[in-house]
Order: sequence, then C-alpha cells, then structure tokens
Amino acid sequence: MYYKAETNDFTKFISKMDIPVLQLPNHKDEEWRFTNLDFLKDLNVNDYTNNPLDIFYKKFISKYSNIKELDILLINEAIKKYPDIIKEYFSKIYNHKKDFFCLENLKFINNGIFIFVKDNSNVKLPIEIDLSDLNDSYIFPRIFIYCSKNSDLCFTEKYQTKNEQCYTNIITEIFLSDNSKLEYTKFQNEPNSSIHFSGLGVLQNKNSYLNCNTFTYGSKFTRNNIFLKINGEGSESKLNGLSISNNSNFVDNHSIIQHSAPNSISSELYKGIYSKKSKGVFDSRVIVDKIASNTSSEQLNNNILLSKNASVQSNPILEINTDDVSCKHGSTTGQIDDEALFYLNCRGLDKLKAQQVLLNGFCNEFVENIVNENLKLELNQLINHSLNSI
Repeated sequence: MYYKAETNDFTKFISKMDIPVLQLPNHKDEEWRFTNLDFLKDLNVNDYTNNPLDIFYKKFISKYSNIKELDILLINEAIKKYPDIIKEYFSKIYNHKKDFFCLENLKFINNGIFIFVKDNSNVKLPIEIDLSDLNDSYIFPRIFIYCSKNSDLCFTEKYQTKNEQCYTNIITEIFLSDNSKLEYTKFQNEPNSSIHFSGLGVLQNKNSYLNCNTFTYGSKFTRNNIFLKINGEGSESKLNGLSISNNSNFVDNHSIIQHSAPNSISSELYKGIYSKKSKGVFDSRVIVDKIASNTSSEQLNNNILLSKNASVQSNPILEINTDDVSCKHGSTTGQIDDEALFYLNCRGLDKLKAQQVLLNGFCNEFVENIVNENLKLELNQLINHSLNSI
C-alpha cells in the first residue's frame, strides 16, 4: 500500500494522468538485462512520508528567491502560474509509461521544484540542489527545469547522505528552448548500503546546448537513466560520466540519445574504475531518425578493472535510419598499463602512488569537461578521496 499524498493541485493533476501498473523489471526486459533487482522485492516503503522534502523545497526556494533571472517555485504553484508548460511537458520529457521507477516516483510525490529561467537570461550564480542533509530512509524528489530562449544556466544536484539505509528515487526533467545553454552536473557520494535510482529527461530545441556530467561513487546499487531527445536543428549535447566503485558496489549507467532533427551533434564519454567485487554497466543507445541527416555522434566507454573479481558490461549501440551521418562508438576494458607503472616506479614512485597518479590521469578528462571552476575543484577533491579508498 502506497503513502497517500495530501491532495493539492499537483496531486489532482497527477491523478488525471494515464499511469499504468508495472511490475518490477527483470532480466527479460531489454533495458534491464544486465541488472538484477531481486533485492528490491522485500523492500518496504509503506512508511514513507514527504515531510522532509516539503521543508527542503521551501528552504531551496528561499535561498535563490532574489535571483531576478529565475522564477523558482513549487510545482503545485507552477500548475497555476505556468499551466501550459506543465501540461505540455511534465512527465513527458522523461516518459513515465514504461518506466517502473518513474511511476514509483509519481505515486509518492505530492510536490516538487519548478525552475523557470527567463528569456535572454545569463544566470551567473550556479544553482545547487543539495539533498545530502535529508536523513529520511526514502526520498522521492522531483525537479523540472524550463530554460527559455537565449538563456544560460549552471545547475548541480548533490547526493551525499550519511544515512546507511537511504533509498533515493529522483526524476529530473529539463526543457531547453531555442539558443539556450545548460551545464548540468550530478554527483553522488553515498554509503555502501544505500540504493539510488535517478531518471534524467532532456528535450532540446533549436540551437540549444547541453553539457551533462554524472559522477558516481559509493552506494550498494546505483542506476542512472538518461533519456535525451534532440528535437531542434543545430543543437549539441555532451554526456560525460565517471564511476568509481569498490567493495561489492553496482553502478548501471543507461542512456538513450535520440536525434530527431538534422545538423545536430552528440558526444558521450563514460569512464569507470572498478575494484574488489564491484560491477558496472554501460548500456547506451544512439538513435538517428530518418529526418536527422548531417548528424554527428560519438560514444566512448573506457573502463579500468583493479581486481580479477571486478567486472563491467559495456554495450554501446548505434541505430541509424538515414544516410549522410558521422557516427562512431568504442569501448575499452582492461587493467592499468604495466609499462606506465614501471615507468613511474623507475622515477621513484612506489606502486600505490604510481597507480594513483595513473588513475587521476584517467579521471582528469571527465573533470576537464566541466566548465564551472568551483565544481572542478570540488570534484577533484571527491575523486582523490574516492581513489584513496579503493
């Protein structure tokens, strides 16, 4: 039995949606063939309440209320102020109808954050939503960002809870209007027994630009879903990911990039470092529609295994339905280069220090993709901490 949310305009809106009943995915589902979810069958979420998020949302809105380029409000209020936007895009950018965890998110939420970036706005202050202090056992956040024409925004999500038993299910939707730009960064550093699901949906209009960065460390189980649709000519998207995993952690990065307009560009670079008994998945599909001529797309997944018991499934896929495109993909999985280790050993570094130098170099390409200098510094510190623990 699910928690019954307090009735408001938002919950009334959700109640009118066509929400099917889905079963927990299993190996027979194409998008979950590398992932075992049996451990969730005994999970009890009946005691969930949304009170901690209600308080958190209000604090977040208050923190950024003085930025004139933004209008940040609860989704319950956005339904009245921006009804056309909510009706047109909410839960349609990240489609809920075939996604078990998106449906679960809808069943538990009764509110969320709506961020409206005004026309011709360059928001110089980075916006950060930090859910680290929420110590509830179950959290179901919902975020919707609408970037108007000619706008520019830097937005970050952080998940660093200390709650060992935390279960997170977050859905974020982003609409990029013509000529808008967004740097989106998500980083996660959670205890080894936590469970984390995230769904990110992005819809791009003409000449828009997305720089999306996902860093994952810790947690017993992580699934990062990204669905990106390039719906406007001249748009560009960069998807970058870095996973550092140890113990028996499981990290699953799953993405679908759909080119539905001509003259568009996408690039995807995901890296993983896996040690001890940890496991990783990179499952990515690039779809080029018939009308999307002159598409340029590149997928690259590089992994390092530090233990004979660590493993990764890498599955980059291209689905091309038109001519005149430039699309390529590649994947590498292996151990640290012995020659490089020997070279550093000969110059006075012991084996452990030499390994850390090489792993930092492996991670550096991900960090350099991030534009915000403060985020770079913070991620470098987190990466160093992560590498010291494996």
